[in-house]
Amino acid sequence: MFTRCPQCKTVHPLTAEVISHSRGLVQCGQCGRSFSSLSFLFDEWPSGEANRPASGPDTTLPILGRVKKAVTTAEKTVDEDSEPDPPAAEPVQLVWAVSTALLVLVTLANMAWTFREPLLNNPRINSWMKQTGWLQVEQQGLLKDPQQIQLISRDMHTHPTRSGILVLSLTFVNLAQHSQVFPELEITLMDAGNQPVAQRQFHPADYLRPGADTQAGLTADVFLPVLLELGDPGELAVGFEIRFL
Repeated sequence: MFTRCPQCKTVHPLTAEVISHSRGLVQCGQCGRSFSSLSFLFDEWPSGEANRPASGPDTTLPILGRVKKAVTTAEKTVDEDSEPDPPAAEPVQLVWAVSTALLVLVTLANMAWTFREPLLNNPRINSWMKQTGWLQVEQQGLLKDPQQIQLISRDMHTHPTRSGILVLSLTFVNLAQHSQVFPELEITLMDAGNQPVAQRQFHPADYLRPGADTQAGLTADVFLPVLLELGDPGELAVGFEIRFL
């Protein structure tokens, strides 16, 4: 059998023992090129372009075995035949992992909000949320949750007997399953362009009836009517906005 160097076209004789021992990888004794003899294997002397070795036709190739290509890194040399390092995590897998984690967090947050009332009524969870600051605790241990206060009705008109005074009547209810502190009311008068003209805040003592206990808190599912008086800014005020603080 013969093999031909793909670089200098020198033909070298081969034996089955050489091929088996070197796994087909040899080095040309003429030009030094390493190549796979199995890719250029001939049973007879190849025709066409072919050169004989400089030292004669019986010159055999050196057996290289498994060629080791040294790859220098910062502090070590890696053998070509050594096991490759495991591939780094694909960016797509990382994106999926982060997306899954975010989806789980959003799902848990949604469930917590949906079932917030039963959770708040659980003594252990309620105590933990108070300690961590998730729930704002006000006087007499009452909670403050303005988002659970809903406005039922509202109306504004001029005072029937006093000029320059507006009368605002409204009714709101505590939808939470627990009592909470009386909210502060922020009234904003708006012009035709929905821009604020005047603003005022009312504390519980300002809108509750005289002598009412402001520390008792607003009981759950209780409708509270309120009557307020404000100074009339004139024709600029055509609308109003109410916020619970």
